[in-house]
Amino acid sequence: MNVSLYLAAPGSRFWAAASTVSLAEAVARAAGLGYDAVEVMPLDACNPDPEALRATAERHGLSITGLATGYVALEQGLTFTHPDPEIRRQAVRAACRCLDSARRAGAPLISIGVIRGRLQGGASREEAWPHLADCVRECGLYAGELGLTLTIEPGNRYETDFVHTVDEGLDLLDAVNLPSVRLQLDTFHMNIEEASPADAIRRAGPHLAHVHFADSNRRAPGWGHLDFRPIAGALRDAGYAGAIGLEMLLIPDLDAAARQGLRFVRRLFGDV
Repeated sequence: MNVSLYLAAPGSRFWAAASTVSLAEAVARAAGLGYDAVEVMPLDACNPDPEALRATAERHGLSITGLATGYVALEQGLTFTHPDPEIRRQAVRAACRCLDSARRAGAPLISIGVIRGRLQGGASREEAWPHLADCVRECGLYAGELGLTLTIEPGNRYETDFVHTVDEGLDLLDAVNLPSVRLQLDTFHMNIEEASPADAIRRAGPHLAHVHFADSNRRAPGWGHLDFRPIAGALRDAGYAGAIGLEMLLIPDLDAAARQGLRFVRRLFGDV
């Protein structure tokens, strides 16, 4: 099982994967612990420089699983469901620049999370949903041109107003109808939103392109109360052959959390 460590670039507003060390140092530590890859939340499309990030990873024998678009919303305030059409256009352009960066970094995918946005200006979900589908479709078309994948990650209700569950994610995939747009699941969000994470994984089935692991408290797997055994079984049943990304709070520190997460995943899937 390929295992990647999710890292937010220093200075990022994304608190869930914040680290106190430089990105280059974090990549080196991930390699030293035995990770296969890293996944990165940039500060913008050129920070870190995609070619430099690729070179750093390759120097340590790692690949780059993907780039996250969360910075577009967190750092730039741009979302796919903003009531202002110009803001939506800017969000699409920013996501497409992230796709360019992913190609340059050698990453096969970018993820669509909080860039979906929140309801604003009195708009209803029904009014905003077509905007979301249109923006995802436009980015998905560009991803297909580049030979990359755009993943939709269902997120919990406290972080976004759109696509909380696998079923809602499948609805969006149906609306977009592009092979380059697939699902990405996260056990932390699923623990909040899904009645059965394992059943939800089975429903995702062939649409599943990437998976994040974090425990019920968003700490490293094994440091909360989430039972990962049925989740692992469901991934096997679904024929999932992709990576497991550890997107978790790096507490008490990067090394301790990363070591625990990697050890847990290796044992869960019988790789040790």
